[in-house]
Amino acid sequence: MTGQKHLALSIAPQAGQPLSAPQKKFNSLIGRIEKQRKLLAAWQAALPLCQERWSGEFKPLLDEYRARNREFAFFLDQSGERLKLTKTDRRTLGELICELVSSLIGDDGDEALKALYNKHSGGDFDRDARAENELLKSAMERAFGVDLGDDLDLDSHENVAQRLFEKLQAQAEQPAPRKGQGDTARKSAQQVRREEAEAQAGRSVREVYRKLASALHPDRETDAAERERKTGLMQRVNQAYDKGNLLDLLQLQLEVEQIDRDHIANLAEDRLRHYNRVLDEQLRELQDEVRALEQAFKAQFDLDPLDKVSPTNLGRKLQDQLRLLREDVVFIKAERELLEDPRELKRWFKEEREQRRENASGDMPFDIWFG
Repeated sequence: MTGQKHLALSIAPQAGQPLSAPQKKFNSLIGRIEKQRKLLAAWQAALPLCQERWSGEFKPLLDEYRARNREFAFFLDQSGERLKLTKTDRRTLGELICELVSSLIGDDGDEALKALYNKHSGGDFDRDARAENELLKSAMERAFGVDLGDDLDLDSHENVAQRLFEKLQAQAEQPAPRKGQGDTARKSAQQVRREEAEAQAGRSVREVYRKLASALHPDRETDAAERERKTGLMQRVNQAYDKGNLLDLLQLQLEVEQIDRDHIANLAEDRLRHYNRVLDEQLRELQDEVRALEQAFKAQFDLDPLDKVSPTNLGRKLQDQLRLLREDVVFIKAERELLEDPRELKRWFKEEREQRRENASGDMPFDIWFG
């Protein structure tokens, strides 16, 4: 449906009579839903091209980058075997190898890399990974005041980020706790009112659905062409009702001339508030869909979770990430060749130690999850 058709649902002020607060909110929600729908459609249209570029350009380059890093980890190990290193250099070498291996091991569980980690850590990769994940989970729970649960797959950083988001969202939607017995009673009454409002909102959607179904049911139509038309309309009605999509149901009522703009403008304020509650939920669902697509895009192309990404700048973001990845591939290849010289390797160890000391005080415990 077009934006113009949706715009027809907005309530126009009557002569000499300003819009009420529920009417203003209704118009605002209609406009925000339409804007969010356009944004979602833009994401859905842009992502297939991004997936093509992922498969054709980004993924092969990423595989090469990871392969070169893997080769580099074994090169460092071999250097430790053939060179005479100080205890400090050898300790730095072990730490670097363990960190590099930890960043490379994915869902495939590369056993050769795990063995390399075990050799230089003196521990066990799987056990250490579980312990580190549990430690970070506990730190996140303390920092954000949430319980992430015992059923969470800690090996999946994406799952952890999603669970944290869901918990924080649920926490934000809960009413603030109150003290005192009288306040407890008021909270209970508030909860009752909220549940009743939700029930009324559901009944409002069902009422619109029943009116449409009664008028459009194709089995009652004898004319074949009209029956086919009503079958198509009824399919749209059912789809909208299944999704709790009040906006589309109202739009269908306009389309089949069950209602007009005056009907919406003259709705009782209680009914309009119920409509607004449903529309508000519909808006949140659309926002969640857009957010999910955005987060998936950022995760796939290794973008900063706080980076501002939209369908209009996806192409530029992709080009930037491809450029950076190409530069990384060239750099690690050159670094690998340079460090064949033992003097350069020892210089590199020294620079790495200094860099690690500088970074140690500024490390955040959650960088590994969202970096």
